[in-house]
Amino acid sequence: MQGEKPKHLLVEEFKRKIGSVLFATASFWEGVDVVGEALSLVVIDKLPFAPPDDPIVAARSARLEDDGQDPFHTYQVPRAALALAQGFGRLIRHRGDRGIVALLDRRAVTKPYGRRVLAGLPADCPRTSSLEDVSNFWTRQLSLAV
Repeated sequence: MQGEKPKHLLVEEFKRKIGSVLFATASFWEGVDVVGEALSLVVIDKLPFAPPDDPIVAARSARLEDDGQDPFHTYQVPRAALALAQGFGRLIRHRGDRGIVALLDRRAVTKPYGRRVLAGLPADCPRTSSLEDVSNFWTRQLSLAV
């Protein structure tokens, strides 16, 4: 029951138990540093848009609407791009870190705003939607570890 432990204890246990899985919320995207083999896969189930009914988001959105702006494109999309970059940053912390960030939300490639959200990620980072590419990556990583 990982939810019964404080965040810092969960992270320390995760670092020690290579091969373990930690299911976490966006709160783990800030202030968490897991280097090397302990973290090799980050799965992001959906683009990190803030909930529109959050009081701060709602207030800022209303203010933008009052100013004649589209709050989704001027506020939500840039913040989602920043949050996605922070999530990506959990995996690649140091030069020697290797792994995969799996973004499972199809909106990143099917919606026009998806390109803007993905633009916050490193340009030289390989991207694929092929499971064969992913499998080949893991095979290469395993052969390098031996």
